[in-house]
Amino acid sequence: MNVDVRELEMADYDLFENIKTALYRLWKFKLVVVLMTLVGLLASLVYISIVGISVQYRSYATIYSMVYGSYEDSTDGVKVMNTYASLLGSSNVCERAAVSLQDEGITGTMLKNMVSGGRIYLSGASSDSKSYGYRLALVTVSDSPEYVEEISNAMSRAFADEINDLLGTKTVQVVDDANGVSSAKSMSATLCIALFGAVAFILTCMVIFIKEFLSSRVYSVAQCESRKELILGMIPYRK
Repeated sequence: MNVDVRELEMADYDLFENIKTALYRLWKFKLVVVLMTLVGLLASLVYISIVGISVQYRSYATIYSMVYGSYEDSTDGVKVMNTYASLLGSSNVCERAAVSLQDEGITGTMLKNMVSGGRIYLSGASSDSKSYGYRLALVTVSDSPEYVEEISNAMSRAFADEINDLLGTKTVQVVDDANGVSSAKSMSATLCIALFGAVAFILTCMVIFIKEFLSSRVYSVAQCESRKELILGMIPYRK
């Protein structure tokens, strides 16, 4: 198979010329790009007004497995604490916690729903014997800062008591009570506006560039020279 070097060079030249022409056409459509970017910015404002920027509040309590006895007892406590981490959402644990939260009007069913919805969970738990966690963090997440600390402390103590009842010892203990509430926005308004504007800008540029790159029209002399069938005549040179 013979390869014509001249044809390859012309193909590369045509490709480069098409890219250059597509970029030139993109610049000619700069007003369209600006308008579509503005549309993206307006869309971000609509999104913020409809969905809103939510704020989540979190509180943490720390649970350890500590046995002041043999190493075997301590290891067994760690295994149970990790293996039975799913007991956090059980009726027993939730009802235990609800007893200390009855003044706040929080019931066991409400706590159970928070666990199933991922609003209360244990961080660091593992059932893998090679990566057992000696310390678990009970995390409570809420859209309101009210009672977040109280829920974390009540649920952590209830979980520890339930595990200890299973072991018949005082292996699991709440070492660090929840103290304070941290807050975090789902997304800042500035970042949301910037993302919408950037996406609108990039998509508009891509659509225009691809459309012009694949267009069968010619916009430069070099494109005409590569396709002789487009040359209809010659203009005499004149100063």
